[in-house]
Amino acid sequence: MCIRDRYSTAHFVTDLLFHLLNYSLDLTWLLTRAYTPERFFDEIRGISEGASIPYKDFLRLSLFHEVQYVFDYVCLTFSFIMGSGSLVGAWGKATADGNGVFMRGYDWGMDNPMSKYPVIVVYHSTEEGSIPFADIGYIGIIGTITAINAKGLALGMKPWPAISTEGVKTRWAGKPWHFTLRDIAQFTYKMDDAVKSLKETIRTTSMHVGIMTNDSKTYKGIRYSAEKLSVYDDMNYPQSDEKHPLIAGVNYVDKTYQPSTDDCLGSLLKTNQGKINAEFMYKQLAPLHKSGDCQMIVFDMGKQDMYFAFNTFTPKTAAYNKPLYHMSFDKLFKELTAQHQLNPVSYTHLR
Repeated sequence: MCIRDRYSTAHFVTDLLFHLLNYSLDLTWLLTRAYTPERFFDEIRGISEGASIPYKDFLRLSLFHEVQYVFDYVCLTFSFIMGSGSLVGAWGKATADGNGVFMRGYDWGMDNPMSKYPVIVVYHSTEEGSIPFADIGYIGIIGTITAINAKGLALGMKPWPAISTEGVKTRWAGKPWHFTLRDIAQFTYKMDDAVKSLKETIRTTSMHVGIMTNDSKTYKGIRYSAEKLSVYDDMNYPQSDEKHPLIAGVNYVDKTYQPSTDDCLGSLLKTNQGKINAEFMYKQLAPLHKSGDCQMIVFDMGKQDMYFAFNTFTPKTAAYNKPLYHMSFDKLFKELTAQHQLNPVSYTHLR
């Protein structure tokens, strides 16, 4: 085969994959649009017009996270679509001050070009029932992978592949998962209401969801799938062994496929039970577990403080090894609510 033939073959394969992805995204839109609130399409349309990007292209980009369930039906899992990660919630006697602390490490691959453009967007919607909330994600993707709201609800997700040992089920038609999570952040602050909303949603894919609320002063780990929603606290998680010990006041899933075969996270949490705080999570837990290569977030729920870092491309550095920033969302949300204007946000550089 000559060089030109190799180039032609590579070009053909690349073109084929590009069209396959676009076809899958269009199919995703057709199957989910009836379950998607119109506000999402309005936002996508507004951003596409403001950025002079064709609406259809931006719509496809906004559904990128959801398209994995199309491939689930042919037993293909692409980590660059949904990523991976870890979720850790600690509260009560497990923490140093009794307040809730929530760590969310998002592993999306540091070579993923989309991870070059992280963004924190604070929404202050006038829609009835809305709560000011901060969406922590990436430019161009509407929907939530990590969020916190002004009434003390924080959430994050970790994929639960349909090809995993549990044999979870997905569904073709339903509400995209990242739109579902954003509605939780925008419209709920009580744990019971958040869980009820998830149960009532026509779900498509499978994932782990972590939710912590000041209202309940606890954290729930949730297994979310098309057929079933299972809610776990510190003592009823289905895996309880040396790799994943049950710890009073702690619920967690590590970055590996579940059930976990890695004892790092469990052993660190068990050793530090009663002393867990935000600093322990971002200085020890995330770096030692090596979770959060693209996004490493710790929420101190008692203070509504967020400690966060994102990866860099040059030099290539994981978020869990980066200097962190500290930002008080409590102050920001109060300013927005009282003044209806966005004042400069103060933050502190850590490490």
